[in-house]
Amino acid sequence: MGKSDPYIFNFYKRHINPKGETALLGWTNNYQYKGDLYDLQLGNWNINSDWSLKKKYDTIICTRTAYFAKNPELFINKCYNYLNENGLLYVDWGLGDHWRFDNYKVGWVKDNEREWAYSEQNFLWSTVWHDDFLNHPSCEEFQNNIKKLNYTDLKEAVHNEIPKILKLEFIKKYFSIQYDILSLWKDRPQLYILIYGAKK
Repeated sequence: MGKSDPYIFNFYKRHINPKGETALLGWTNNYQYKGDLYDLQLGNWNINSDWSLKKKYDTIICTRTAYFAKNPELFINKCYNYLNENGLLYVDWGLGDHWRFDNYKVGWVKDNEREWAYSEQNFLWSTVWHDDFLNHPSCEEFQNNIKKLNYTDLKEAVHNEIPKILKLEFIKKYFSIQYDILSLWKDRPQLYILIYGAKK
């Protein structure tokens, strides 16, 4: 279990309430939920391939994985298509030092070069963003924590460093959404943005 797992799992527990048949998209050790696992590690699901699920579901949960999407709009569309009527989607994006780089950057740059996570296929390509996030207490905390790392403007850093920004308005076209945000660690800050809601 990673350092952040107990905090992240409690965060998920407060917000993720699956119903009916559930698809779990991501990594085996991320889930407290029962359902059909499409595990990136096992190679039976790849967020940047022409992926398919074996059927439609009442709930799709995708945690700690969506930031690998080169085309997050397509990812959201496919989740929408694999959900039953009024189905639920839970998906999060992260920012920060997940890999304990000594030369820290907000997201996806180290020494002016792009970094991938775990393997070359799992590149940190995207995040979700809305300027209202900046007013969330956890986002304010994260922004304060990264000032010592020479980041004075989180919005600017996100838009400069992350290859693809998914606008929250895009998700709202397909889902009646809510969001919450979790900030962790003053020394090596991380931010988790959880988007959840029902299919329109």
